[in-house]
Amino acid sequence: MPLDQVTRKAVRIVHGTVSRVYSGYDESGLPATWISLTVMRVLKGSDAPQLTFKQYGLVEPLPDGTIARVADLDRYRVGEEVVLFLRGDSRQGFTSPVGFSQGAYRVCRNGAAPQVHRDCGSAIPQHLDEFVSEIARITATAS
Repeated sequence: MPLDQVTRKAVRIVHGTVSRVYSGYDESGLPATWISLTVMRVLKGSDAPQLTFKQYGLVEPLPDGTIARVADLDRYRVGEEVVLFLRGDSRQGFTSPVGFSQGAYRVCRNGAAPQVHRDCGSAIPQHLDEFVSEIARITATAS
């Protein structure tokens, strides 16, 4: 899915660092994983210093043996820097990146300038500032 399409379909686009990942059952008894981010910048949606969202499925099996994994749904690690294009919340409060892996980008700070790359494969890394500028342009033209 092209970046402009992912951007337009997203309700929230955030750049942040994963601060917590935990799994369990939600209030409806469904297996869920909560991902908390320390937000560095909001590119689309409501501004907030922290964001926690809930995805269906589990990172690892629960102590009772429950296993629930959704193919192509991203896994997150504490300390990881990401740019996420999130859908709106479902009635049960679940959300996920638009296009699953297509709406989740990792930020690498190995070189002179930070770069982003998509998890799902073939995308060429792009400078973070150029990527953010492109998202801002797409968001502005969609308004």
